[in-house]
Amino acid sequence: MQVVLLAAGLGSRLGELTERLPKALITVGGETLLARAVRFAERLAPSELIVVGGFGFTGVGAEVERLRPQVGAPLRLVHNEHFRDGNLISLLSARPHVREDFLLMNVDHVYRPEIADRVAPPADEVTAFVDHDRVLGADDMKVERDGQGRVRAIAKTLTTFDCGYVGMTRVPTAALPRYWAAAETVLADAGRATHVERILAHLATSPHPPVCRDISGIGWLEVDVRDERDLADSTIRRDPGRWS
Repeated sequence: MQVVLLAAGLGSRLGELTERLPKALITVGGETLLARAVRFAERLAPSELIVVGGFGFTGVGAEVERLRPQVGAPLRLVHNEHFRDGNLISLLSARPHVREDFLLMNVDHVYRPEIADRVAPPADEVTAFVDHDRVLGADDMKVERDGQGRVRAIAKTLTTFDCGYVGMTRVPTAALPRYWAAAETVLADAGRATHVERILAHLATSPHPPVCRDISGIGWLEVDVRDERDLADSTIRRDPGRWS
């Protein structure tokens, strides 16, 4: 399994923290978000890690080089020069290097190590990872499932939903053609400013809607705005062993 880490964003909602640094390089609990994402991905025994950088690419590249000796899997850095577009473009920047089953991750999510045990088992179909732990607000990605537990709809604007998306998607090798075809359709229909979750939304209307895999009951942190970063920082510093 390959892992694709989306690390190209500006993180403008973090204010002064990202005036000079990309979101991937802000620290939470004494480590960069990118370092934490790479360490989590390593728990999955990947064949390769693909980091897509954009804003602050030189700094992201330096962090990748710092991390490289600590990583057992090959670590590839890809440059998305169009990082001001939606993160769908970051994913498509990695596409030429994806050759097998892969996991897509956002680096602004911090996952406890135990979550890797639920992510690692093979997936037979495109799989969206979800949880039931949170009270979902306006900025959270919501998921409505059908009677078979598959994704019926996914969007921040849903008013009917039963779980939340946690920032990870698994795509098995056999589903790659279908997944990339959906990505191209979304790009054509929604434009370059759209996000990768629109691929799941498109597939939800197809004969093969994504399945869901639940990671509830373990705990993870999201870092989109300054308050979330501060909460994540204090949570990890209180009990660093649970997050390492």
